[in-house]
Amino acid sequence: MRPSLHPVPLGACLALGAVGLLVLGVQPLLYGAFVGEGLVSEARLGLLAALEILSIALGSVAGLALLARAPVRVTAIIGIGVTCLANWLSVKDGGGPMLFGMRAVAGLGGGMLVAVAAAAIANTRAVNTAAAAFLFLQAISQWAVLKWSEWQLSTASSLQVQHELVVAALISLLLLLAVPSRLASEEARADDVLATGPTPRGLFALLGAGLCLGGIVGIWAYLGLWLSTRGLGIMAITPLLSASLAGQMLGALAAMGIGEHGDSRHRLIGLLVVLLAIVATLVMRGPGGTTGWILIIAFGFMWMAATPALSGFILASDPGRGSLPYAASAQLLGAAIIPTIAGEAFAADSMDHVVMFCAAIIVASLVTIVLIRAPRSSG
Repeated sequence: MRPSLHPVPLGACLALGAVGLLVLGVQPLLYGAFVGEGLVSEARLGLLAALEILSIALGSVAGLALLARAPVRVTAIIGIGVTCLANWLSVKDGGGPMLFGMRAVAGLGGGMLVAVAAAAIANTRAVNTAAAAFLFLQAISQWAVLKWSEWQLSTASSLQVQHELVVAALISLLLLLAVPSRLASEEARADDVLATGPTPRGLFALLGAGLCLGGIVGIWAYLGLWLSTRGLGIMAITPLLSASLAGQMLGALAAMGIGEHGDSRHRLIGLLVVLLAIVATLVMRGPGGTTGWILIIAFGFMWMAATPALSGFILASDPGRGSLPYAASAQLLGAAIIPTIAGEAFAADSMDHVVMFCAAIIVASLVTIVLIRAPRSSG
């Protein structure tokens, strides 16, 4: 059996990955500053967000390739360096192609840090617990950086927000003291998961994971706009979104508690069915009243309770672990592509249609998950 990482080095790797995704927490503040400073038009914000998340996904693939050949610290230092440099240069030339290019480069650097977390999860036995811990670290760190930026900067400029990201990345250098030198033991190097590729069944599982998170993130990305179309003002929307974030943190903690108990595939199917029922109820009855609060909190909870089970599902689909390191990349690709398609195709028509399209994508992922069965053991 593959040796599992000890909690301290595993935690350090997961924390590095969370640093790579910090920008997702401050996107509303950062992108709002871009628009306010005339660097990006509102119409192009969706494209900028999709480009940055897509770059994180591609950076994680590049990081996995580097981790198969280089020590963890080398990969992390490159990722931190690229992230810092791109954030410093992002607004130097006043927006336009330079801004889009630097945000893409920053995404590549962040993705290399995500690769460290993804590889660490792939090289531990308790993949569901590790994935849940990674999600919790993402949620709490993104919330903390966003609140810090809001508190520090009453009128935040884009350069100031990016300076905050640089500081966070530089502080993360301390984590390098605790990471392992390699993410597989010498004995396991011959069948290192970073040196193998996904099986066909594993690729299908990665597709299901990408569709799943893409649909869920699509609903979350447009939830504020959808609430406004249902007659809620900003003073009512903000507390609802904060409550949903709290639900996400509780969901991640619940997933950590469940850990490896039970069948990941069955748990995933059950939780996604409940999540779809919550979304359908929200669309049909609206977000008003106490029931609306409960449904929106439950959406956040179910999202984070279900998503870690994707790692266990991918592992069951490809027991050789060749697909598992690419779980984060597949989910990030879905998170970049699906919301963009939903917005471009349906936002001008109806926000209800955007939410329904994203829910249909979750249904497609559910069908994929149902169709994939774990390969039979040869023994």
